[in-house]
Amino acid sequence: MKVDLRLNEDRKREYRQKGYWGDATLADYWNMSVLSVPEKTAVVDLQGNRLTYAELDARASRLAGWLHSSGIEPGDVVSFQVPSWTEFTVIYVACLKVGVVVHPILPCLRDEVEYILRKCESKILFVPTFFREYDYLPMARKLVNEIPSLKQVVVVEREKKAPKGWVTLDHILKQSDPLAQPVRCSADDLAALLFTSGTESFPKGVMYTHNNIISGLKSFAAVLNLSEYDCILMPAPVGHATGFHHGVTTPFILGATSVLMDKFKASQALELIEREKCTYTMGVTLIVCDMIQELHNRAYDISSLRFVLCGGAPSTIGVRQEARDIGFRVMSVYGATESVPHTVCSPDAPLNKIFNTDGRAVPGVETRVVDAKHNTLPPHIVGEEASRGPNVFMGYLKEPEMTAKVLGDDGWYYSGDLCTMDEDGYLKITGRKKDIIIRGGENISSAEVEGILASHPKVREVAAVSMPDPRLGERTCVYVCLKDPTNTLTLKEVVAHFSKQRVAKFKWPECVRIVDTLPRNPAGKVLKSVLRETIRNEMKANAAAVGKE
Repeated sequence: MKVDLRLNEDRKREYRQKGYWGDATLADYWNMSVLSVPEKTAVVDLQGNRLTYAELDARASRLAGWLHSSGIEPGDVVSFQVPSWTEFTVIYVACLKVGVVVHPILPCLRDEVEYILRKCESKILFVPTFFREYDYLPMARKLVNEIPSLKQVVVVEREKKAPKGWVTLDHILKQSDPLAQPVRCSADDLAALLFTSGTESFPKGVMYTHNNIISGLKSFAAVLNLSEYDCILMPAPVGHATGFHHGVTTPFILGATSVLMDKFKASQALELIEREKCTYTMGVTLIVCDMIQELHNRAYDISSLRFVLCGGAPSTIGVRQEARDIGFRVMSVYGATESVPHTVCSPDAPLNKIFNTDGRAVPGVETRVVDAKHNTLPPHIVGEEASRGPNVFMGYLKEPEMTAKVLGDDGWYYSGDLCTMDEDGYLKITGRKKDIIIRGGENISSAEVEGILASHPKVREVAAVSMPDPRLGERTCVYVCLKDPTNTLTLKEVVAHFSKQRVAKFKWPECVRIVDTLPRNPAGKVLKSVLRETIRNEMKANAAAVGKE
């Protein structure tokens, strides 16, 4: 597959001179970890499967031998829609050994898979036979018959055996010879493709080189003092940027251990932390809230846990304080699929920064806040977050116009996120450019409304969205999950809370809907488009009912 990487030669030269980029590939880092800690556990999954670095390397070498003998060449794309199982890492490492482009897919995707595979011109697809009550084989059969580039489907058998006629991963690992000679590629070659899981737009293929991934994750590790002695619990899907980069790649770059969960449940997560002596974990606010609640219900030994990194959705000061009171620290990390990561809170940052900000730029990364014309704004003024560094992606696959909208020739990536920056360089994400409610000409940040209401003692989670209004254009509707489902929360109580907080009246919510859960995408981000559509349909139905009276 031919790709057009957005590579600025001046930036490349600078990053090499400063030591952020080099000649080592992800395969080189994997090999170094195998040589350094061969008998150490590399990966553990929720089902108790466990592989050492040496064991995993042996399996990956056999799979790499099969890929090579199947005619897979450097630069080809190998896709795998595999859950957070040990097999995921085996496939990933095998791809590195033959120099192909790694392409993980979220297991929950269905109709999108055909579009994604066509876009990638994928040559091989790995799928489970069965996962979360879904049979993947009918979809896989359709894909291999209809996508010209797709040469083979390989089935990973876990919950169900494959019928005769399917090529299975177990058979390959038992019958294939190890790869005789690993394929060497350049650190500036395309290493991985991850598709965005945005809440609004169609998925876009984000292109990373080996240097992009390595530089970003090494800087991330440096800020957090991560090393081969760490063990990360990853509750996010490894087919998503968070799980792929931080749950799988960071550990093997360091020679650390990754503990994977294919489905999050707070009690199981805490049991894994206790059993595997996990030193940190990472996820959205929902995960933190569930862990806090479970720790109130039962005692667990989480003394090994140094911190929990929270990203993808803002965590409130109240959540961070409650976590600290119950026994663990919550610190923010901020990034995008296109740039992993931008900022993170260091463990030794001042407490007010840990509680009130989303961290500051990792080594090698520049961040700034800009206006609509990309002029830098002064401290504490809301604008769009922009970043530049060796970790920034090389463009969207086969989408030069979309790439040009967010990635400048000078290397700056414009995230579309609204934020402020203080005098010390700490960012505070306030929302998305598109996530603003415009009430009578006044702009209301959804994130600000959510943060205020989240401090109410009854509230567990909240999402603020716009609802149409014929006079004002839009009003604010809040969807609320309560800590106690048997409780209630009225609009009168919400208004009283905002009044007590001395919030401008135009920011007060004007509609409250109590729900058990908020709709989310696979990355854990709230699907606000679904909530907006829900309230609009409700209003239409009410209007129609009134019209019939």
